[in-house]
Amino acid sequence: MDALVRRLGLRLRAVRDLRMRRAVLRDFIRETDDAALLGLLARLLDGAREGRDLHREVLGEMALDGDLLAFLPYDRITDLYEVARRLDLGLVARFFLGDRHRHNPTAQEAQHENEHLDRPRGVRRTVARGRDRFLLDRILHDRDPGVIRMLLDNPRLVERDVVRVSAMRPTRPEILRSVADHPRWSARYAVRMALVCNPYTPIPIAVRLAGTLLIQDLRDIAASAALPEPVLDAVRSVLEGRARPRDPPGATSSGG
Repeated sequence: MDALVRRLGLRLRAVRDLRMRRAVLRDFIRETDDAALLGLLARLLDGAREGRDLHREVLGEMALDGDLLAFLPYDRITDLYEVARRLDLGLVARFFLGDRHRHNPTAQEAQHENEHLDRPRGVRRTVARGRDRFLLDRILHDRDPGVIRMLLDNPRLVERDVVRVSAMRPTRPEILRSVADHPRWSARYAVRMALVCNPYTPIPIAVRLAGTLLIQDLRDIAASAALPEPVLDAVRSVLEGRARPRDPPGATSSGG
């Protein structure tokens, strides 16, 4: 399985554009049979636990694509989930979880306005592309995903701004998905941490990102009562996996 990881890793490293890398990932998954795909995911998780940079890199690419498996037929996703569960590959099975939010959004959560900047949407989009720091601080609170997507592309934005957007609650899951999809911000550790800690982050994204976080942060997250149970289960599973002793050199790892 490490050979399969290396092949995928080399393909990804050959492409700089985030959207093209995601196209490479989906083509690779489309070309891979079910047994190899499950083995690949298991090996990526094991390798990331062992501290292997390439495995963490590939796993991170997968984690940040919330629609990574959406193109697969529903029956295949269901079968992959069931097989992973039967094989006791809990973290692998979570790759195939559906995106179920914890409750129906309230009127406040569903709104597209900005209580900190009472302007029409078109004006707010112009502000999101602008230079005025006073107004940019207010546009961080916007509930319109289109406004936030424009804001994320603004070169005047800094990491702490995106962490604020990622930690905002209540918020719209579409906004958090836009952060996770962004080629500049999705690689920032503090942003990924904020996304996992936000109960409004789409569950598949939060579950996959959990495997990219440091153990002390995972311990802190595991103590939270605010997150959806599938996210907490994933965090606990990652912690349990990292607590297990590593295989001795030359031993065969799971999925390999």
